[in-house]
Amino acid sequence: MAELRQFVGFMLAQEHYGIDIMAVEEIIRMVDITPVPRAPAFVEGIINMRGRVIPIVDLRKKLNVRVSENNESTRIVVVCIQNRRIGLIVDKVEEVIRIEVDAIDKAPGTSPTIDNYINGVARTSKCMVIILDIFKVFSIQEQMALDSLA
Repeated sequence: MAELRQFVGFMLAQEHYGIDIMAVEEIIRMVDITPVPRAPAFVEGIINMRGRVIPIVDLRKKLNVRVSENNESTRIVVVCIQNRRIGLIVDKVEEVIRIEVDAIDKAPGTSPTIDNYINGVARTSKCMVIILDIFKVFSIQEQMALDSLA
């Protein structure tokens, strides 16, 4: 029997993405975000979540996809990357996707920066899902900048 992996499925600009479920701490509705001066362009600001300050990143901006207005479907996916909690704004969270490891194809070459954080592409019964390696989306310098906000 093939090994199954689980991903939290979400949408950015009409494209389907997945993040390993083990990196996701929780999913919350959009809340008021406090802007931070001189933060990187993809950082929307910070929120206070149960006494913890969490930097909020617009994943649409970070991945350079079309940014749409936040609406009722917009969510913040809180992930833990090397003991750092970061909130990722996504257009819509869909469901937990179970994918056999053998069904994840290598991503077609696009650009060296994008190839770094795309683990592959998987076909489900509904759509193609781009599997992100959330641990590689942010460079060391970006992680340090996010640390300074928290």
